[in-house]
Amino acid sequence: MAEKEYSELKKRALLAKQRLKMGYWQRLCEEKQKALESMSDNGNVRAVCELTQEKVRRDEHKALCAEKADEEELFYRKVCSILETDENTLNPIGQLIDKGEFDRLDENNRQRYILRLSQKFREMRERYYRERTGKSG
Repeated sequence: MAEKEYSELKKRALLAKQRLKMGYWQRLCEEKQKALESMSDNGNVRAVCELTQEKVRRDEHKALCAEKADEEELFYRKVCSILETDENTLNPIGQLIDKGEFDRLDENNRQRYILRLSQKFREMRERYYRERTGKSG
């Protein structure tokens, strides 16, 4: 177990070093500064800071768990397309269900699947609105 923790620590250290070399933090700081300058009232400063923190977390997650992060981003893009097409859609969960997987499940697992899917949808919808208000401010 200690060997796995060490390798995880080493992996994170290498990623941090790579971000420093590639100017990741400078670019992030510049993006944050531009967003702050484009927003006039101070209420949006907090929103910009939160968006920046979320971006750092997503980038780190993507670096450590690329496959899972790619699946989440694909799901996020689906949610974005649903919301951009019709924000008041009656059945967004129905549009997101993987029919093949859903058909293989028994009744209890179907309910769990729908609950997990609806939770993910809510999280991604909140992210969509936070990013949209952050960009349009």
